[in-house]
Amino acid sequence: MKWSEIGLILLALAAVAGLFSVVSGGQQIVANEDGTFSETDPLLLIEHDFAEICFGSGFRDVPSASADTIVKSMDLLNTVSVHQANLYMTRTLRSRGFDHVVTYLVPNRGLSFVCHTPDGEPLRFELNDTGM
Repeated sequence: MKWSEIGLILLALAAVAGLFSVVSGGQQIVANEDGTFSETDPLLLIEHDFAEICFGSGFRDVPSASADTIVKSMDLLNTVSVHQANLYMTRTLRSRGFDHVVTYLVPNRGLSFVCHTPDGEPLRFELNDTGM
């Protein structure tokens, strides 16, 4: 085996290790006192909270007009009014440490919540009212 082949093998191993660290570094999992594990990512926690009033298992990613803004979309359950959802989501955002800026009523569509994550990243939640 030549030195150049050994160098290529080491480079490939370093690339795989780097890829693994990037992929696995996004999720923070912390052990609780009772030995169970819980998620600490604020977007996953808020997604779990919003599941009580929305269809589906999670958010849908939406292409945004601004490249730096995260946009998530969800559909409101038919059993929850837009006003109840507005109150629930505003309180949940506050309790999870999100900086809620403003909520817009989008005619014939639903609500749009503009806020910032606890890390300060711009974020928008689109709540579609399917009963309209």
